[in-house]
Amino acid sequence: MTNIEKKSLEDISLNSNSMVDGITNLSGVDMISSGLGIQKIVVRGLSGMRVITYLNGMKINNQQWANDHGIGFTELGLGELELIKGASALKYGGEAIGGLLYFKDQPFISSKKIKGFLSTKFNNSSYLSSSQFGIKWNMRDFYFNLYGQYSLSSDYRLPNNDYLFNSRFKQNAIKFSIAHRYKNLQNIFRYQLHTEETGIPAHVCVGDPALQDILELTSSSLDFSEDYKTNRPSQFINNQLFVYESSYLINDLKLSLHAGHFINNLMEYELWTRPEFGLTITHTQLSPNIRYSMKDLVFNIGSSVSILENENGEADDKLVPNASTFNIGSYLIVDYEKNNFGFNSGVRHDNKRLESSDKMLDEDYDNLFSNTSFSFGLYYNLSDHIIRGTYSGAFRAPDFAELFSNGVHHGTNRYEIGDSKLNIEYSDQFDLKYQWSNDHFGFVLNPFVQYISDFISVNPTGLTNGGYKEYRYIQYDNVELKGIEMNLHYHPHQLHNLHLEQSYSFLQVNNKDSEYGLALVPANSIKTIALFDFNSLSTKNLRLDYFSINHTYKFKQESFAEYEELTEDYNVINLQLALKLSSRLRSTLSVNNLFNEEYSPHISRIRGVAGGIPNPGRFFNISLKYEF
Repeated sequence: MTNIEKKSLEDISLNSNSMVDGITNLSGVDMISSGLGIQKIVVRGLSGMRVITYLNGMKINNQQWANDHGIGFTELGLGELELIKGASALKYGGEAIGGLLYFKDQPFISSKKIKGFLSTKFNNSSYLSSSQFGIKWNMRDFYFNLYGQYSLSSDYRLPNNDYLFNSRFKQNAIKFSIAHRYKNLQNIFRYQLHTEETGIPAHVCVGDPALQDILELTSSSLDFSEDYKTNRPSQFINNQLFVYESSYLINDLKLSLHAGHFINNLMEYELWTRPEFGLTITHTQLSPNIRYSMKDLVFNIGSSVSILENENGEADDKLVPNASTFNIGSYLIVDYEKNNFGFNSGVRHDNKRLESSDKMLDEDYDNLFSNTSFSFGLYYNLSDHIIRGTYSGAFRAPDFAELFSNGVHHGTNRYEIGDSKLNIEYSDQFDLKYQWSNDHFGFVLNPFVQYISDFISVNPTGLTNGGYKEYRYIQYDNVELKGIEMNLHYHPHQLHNLHLEQSYSFLQVNNKDSEYGLALVPANSIKTIALFDFNSLSTKNLRLDYFSINHTYKFKQESFAEYEELTEDYNVINLQLALKLSSRLRSTLSVNNLFNEEYSPHISRIRGVAGGIPNPGRFFNISLKYEF
């Protein structure tokens, strides 16, 4: 069976600094960050195009544009995340070598009464102010969900009480969904608009960021009349998502159709007048599926067709050519479950054609990448014990950014050069999971090993081009990733209100073609949560909900790429107190980085700038949510 982890996202806006930050509580999950406004998910040491993101069945195709670009949406209106680690997500494509993140909206309500919420949160580090609303209702056979969000943040405070200049951001979003249900037929239409204005902190126009003076990148105080305004350099993002879902149930047969259209418009500014870089990505996707249940067997047969277009805008620089990508794939997945035994087996074939006749190329490009992905898993359930094993084979075709980049990538301070002769990446992964639990104790042990051949990496050449360090895309013959994820959950009988959880994530990367490791691989970690559920401890007007202590220990990272440096270990402790002020009003108070630790994660994009720029120092959060 596929290794899937689920996480509720309904209250993540109250309990975390950001959606991505909240997801990192899952074992094996980290984030690449450029301050608070730009965050990207890492799964088992892999990121970017190797980690695929889906939102309500639609692939979000803005993740390939390097690590200085965020995930492209917020937690607004989301209900659940499904995380599939490794390359076994065949239903959604064979390119998810690192894993797949599948985000789902909150469900519609069946009650005739209108329900909704108003929420807000604030912190004293960047003086973040974020507000959301949501309304749900239905009329006869029609169901409606409406959400909105406005977020504004200034520069964040460092442990020495200075502020990192231009780490500010603005976010706006609106989301609307309508569903019609009649007997066995359901149709859903969804629309989402998301805009961002994000400063790029610790950025230099020309030269080596490591040689910058920290005093040039920080300030000793904030000016609220100016520091909420977007400065340069910056990113402007406008995302629109249209989704249509239809399903029809006939006894044991379910017919489904998913169609979506995603528009991602990105501009990067160095100066005020004209963007240095502008790109519009449009993605259209159509995915039919047939699900048939027969006694102990479930068959999923489906296909997907997608067209991806990227077009440069009126900008001074072009990093990648205008291009189009056409992908068609089909799959068969079989699930069997009887008594205590089950298996999952799947096969998928994809054809991906990349075309470009852009003038920035020496000649027209037209290439077809074709391959087959497959997965097989077994599980056995004996009383409180579950044993699960999975093998997955997958591939990833190179992207146009890897093939044909030739220019300055302003967000990363480097001149990038692609290679049109790059081959397909191939991945083989073995995943074993043992799980045991009873009323008071739970234990999960998950060792894995993954072999990737023809691994695509972007590496420094030691040269400069136009004043920027030059980087080229290359391929390594053999990369090995192996690790262990372990989770413990203790719920003592004597202290029924106490919950102790601990997760261990250990990853070792071996690049057999180099004396160095891979870039932006997270350090090993131990995460501990001690939560006390107060339950009945309340007064007439106030009820204590829970109190938690979160501790993260990151080990020293001594495996790094050629241009990276060793990262020291560190500890971070966060406290959180949840209150129920009334039956409808809740509040969360938290202290992050309690001891004002000066630390910078190994996969922070700004870690190597000006001798090292740390994450935020100690700060306080307060959030309120009113439900009606």
